[in-house]
Amino acid sequence: MKIGIIGCGNIAHLISKELRIQACYDILPEKCHDLSCKSCKSVDELIKKVDLIVEAASIEAVKDYSEKILSHGKNMIIMSVGALANKDFRRRLIQIAEKSGAEIYITSGAIGGVDLVRSAKAMGIDKLTLQTYKSAESLGLNISSKELIFKGKASEAIKKFPQSVNVAVLLSIIADRDIDVEVYADPSIDTNVHVIDISGGFGEAKFEIKNRPSKDNPKTSYLAALSLIEGINSLHEKIRVI
Repeated sequence: MKIGIIGCGNIAHLISKELRIQACYDILPEKCHDLSCKSCKSVDELIKKVDLIVEAASIEAVKDYSEKILSHGKNMIIMSVGALANKDFRRRLIQIAEKSGAEIYITSGAIGGVDLVRSAKAMGIDKLTLQTYKSAESLGLNISSKELIFKGKASEAIKKFPQSVNVAVLLSIIADRDIDVEVYADPSIDTNVHVIDISGGFGEAKFEIKNRPSKDNPKTSYLAALSLIEGINSLHEKIRVI
């Protein structure tokens, strides 16, 4: 399987240390110069060279390139899951993939408990909420104490924090509902904290995930990169946990 990547930022550099990347593309080509792969001049060139394309750029990149990638029958991993908050856009990508035979993958990223949420939906979910705590620095805020900076639905949270609450959209897609989200800025922490609270016909559960941001980019979770690496490796496995 030949792997390509859109976006030569922190995620691309992390996964290139663990996986062989054949080609890459970024609107700023200079960001790709230290990746040991072919730097493409366009997404069209990238599509011709690989079988699987990882989007690790932005919500805008998903909107700009995913339809073309999938229409060419190329499998795609979407990291900027926030782009899929729009149901019409998500439905359109599914239709294109069904027609071309391509597959769309999203990884569990910075959280755990995804398998439980997916299973719980079968018996009905009564409550599903997410509380996210980020360092004030990573959110570009200069405050002295913890503050609630957003309370509302995931579809609105992703508009305000496109790089910070992709997990909220991921949970919404899995649960098939626009979940309730609270975002806190906390100057006393140096980790990203996600608290998932769910109850329904299965019972109830609460997860607290603390993961460290990438050293090179505090807006990126290191666990998100690890999730991507494991997800790609699992595509080759004959025994999978489903």
